[in-house]
Amino acid sequence: IRRNAEQWDVVLAMAGRGVNAPLTSSAGRLFDAVAAILGVRDSINYEGQAAVELEQWANLTERGSYPATVTEVGPVLHLHGVDLVHAVVADLRAGVPREVIATRFHHGVADAIVRVCLMLRETTGVGAAALSGGVFQNVLLLERTVAGLEQAGFRVLTHSRVPPNDGGISLGQVAIAAAASR
Repeated sequence: IRRNAEQWDVVLAMAGRGVNAPLTSSAGRLFDAVAAILGVRDSINYEGQAAVELEQWANLTERGSYPATVTEVGPVLHLHGVDLVHAVVADLRAGVPREVIATRFHHGVADAIVRVCLMLRETTGVGAAALSGGVFQNVLLLERTVAGLEQAGFRVLTHSRVPPNDGGISLGQVAIAAAASR
């Protein structure tokens, strides 16, 4: 039985027309998609729920990682999340345990973040990386990313007193507005 079979025609038609299908740079939507593919959950009751549950599925003994292409489009770097999704689907079809797939996905995202930081360091010379945003509430992702960046010689900045999600972003916006109003 295909999950949500009765909704697929409508969803595909909407996506094809671009209805309720905005482009996003949110890592959270990638985690949501993989959680849905693996059957973690198809809908959420709060922001980040699928990502939290996907992290809980991870098999911490797994060392594998999925590759993701990073391309330069002018001054912007694009991480191709579709590569991660394709790898997830291929392993799922091959019968790889979902817990292993969840871990390989997390590792793939972390490894891609490290690769992006290396590319940016080559062009900017910046040797520090600040990890912020709700996705870095994910301990597995955070630890793998920090370890990779530190191994590559980066000074890594993470949150300690302010949350990395919207609460921290809001505080930063207030601080910038206050500084600008002086």
